[in-house]
Amino acid sequence: MSDITNMTPEEESELSKDFNLFSLMGFVFPSVFAFVFIAVYQMVDGYFIKKFVGELAIAAVDLYYPVISLFIAIGIMLGTGGNAVIVKKIGEGKVKEAGETFSATFIFTVLLSVGLSVICIAFDDPIMKMCGATAGNIEYLRPYYRVLSIFAISIILQSELGILIIGEGKSVIAAIVIIVGGVLNCVLDYIFMSRFDMGIMGAAVATVIGYMSTIVYAVYYYMIGKKSVYTFKPVRIKLKEIGWICFNGSSDMVSNLAGGVTALMMNHLIYKYYGEIGVSALTIILYFNFFMEAIFMGMTSAVEPIFSYHYGTGNTDMRKRIFKLSNIWIIVWSVVIFVSIFIFNENVVGVFFDKGTKIFDITLNGLMISLFACVFLGFNTFFSGLFTAFSNGLISATLSFVRSLVILVLCLLILPKFFGGNGVWAAWPVAEVLSMIVCIVFILKYKDKYEYM
Repeated sequence: MSDITNMTPEEESELSKDFNLFSLMGFVFPSVFAFVFIAVYQMVDGYFIKKFVGELAIAAVDLYYPVISLFIAIGIMLGTGGNAVIVKKIGEGKVKEAGETFSATFIFTVLLSVGLSVICIAFDDPIMKMCGATAGNIEYLRPYYRVLSIFAISIILQSELGILIIGEGKSVIAAIVIIVGGVLNCVLDYIFMSRFDMGIMGAAVATVIGYMSTIVYAVYYYMIGKKSVYTFKPVRIKLKEIGWICFNGSSDMVSNLAGGVTALMMNHLIYKYYGEIGVSALTIILYFNFFMEAIFMGMTSAVEPIFSYHYGTGNTDMRKRIFKLSNIWIIVWSVVIFVSIFIFNENVVGVFFDKGTKIFDITLNGLMISLFACVFLGFNTFFSGLFTAFSNGLISATLSFVRSLVILVLCLLILPKFFGGNGVWAAWPVAEVLSMIVCIVFILKYKDKYEYM
């Protein structure tokens, strides 16, 4: 294979370790913790909004989810797609080219973010109504929507840069930066809503500041301190390569974007069966669903660059070992999540709503039905990300599209007709079961080509 002596010793040692079950856990844990922390501080947002603004105001977070999921999806698409290309080039010893790809991806992201902000602000009311805003909650949504849409660049770049830093084997650094941003967000939530009486706008401003912390560190990491094996520099954007990066990372985009589309459908369905308090209950269910998915997204984001690196170096044995170890950890985490939430379900719902109220009962029921999705969620997330690591964006995107959009949308269209509101909650676990069958078919089909089994 190509010479890799242009890599720094630290860079090479991080991705070329002789991993075992526990050393892999140590490598992926910072990434998992970072993703989980993002989910947790979104829950904190909901807690403070309920405490200082009201139960109906929580729905504003859910109503904005289709929009913010678009921003996050774009950031993850450019981060994972760019990561696979950049790390593979590093594995092949093409460090200069890797730096050029990074710089072009960053510049393209900034330009795209500005364009999206302009569109979102210009068409704010139509977009909010499309998201399911009603006369009872649109006034809560409007300030939250406008602040986050103006600063879309902070959301997109935070999602992208966190993944790119992890791709260099700096998972601990990425986790620390994200955690700092999360803590900052939580503290400012309290200050802005409680002390400054800023209402839900305070939650939005705190969220933006939290996202910006990753960008501030990235500026230091890549441009000032030059800690990376490659550095940022002005380059001409090669649209063909950017197109390939977007295509290769499209599976991760599809997965997150589909989450926004299905949340849009669920907003309307839940409102139909439970009214406005149902939309607030849905917000909490989505918090916990995102919490569960964050664990497996964190693990997948961490192991993807290992697969990409060893794909570039041609180390088949390590690819097979990482595949096996990853599946073991998915089983362990799935069991732990399921048992923990099953036992403490009333306690976690009680953080947001008072026990004995109608909204508490709706939320608890939805949580217990949707909980079964976590048994299959980890495998589906990992199998899709695996093909991204091998730069096979077509298969990765196909799996994400079928799983996150086609199957889930069909379940949302069919199940409520037979089971009413419970059918909405059941759509997610049923979709994950069907999606896993599809994923296994592709995993077996391509096992000889990529030699991971």
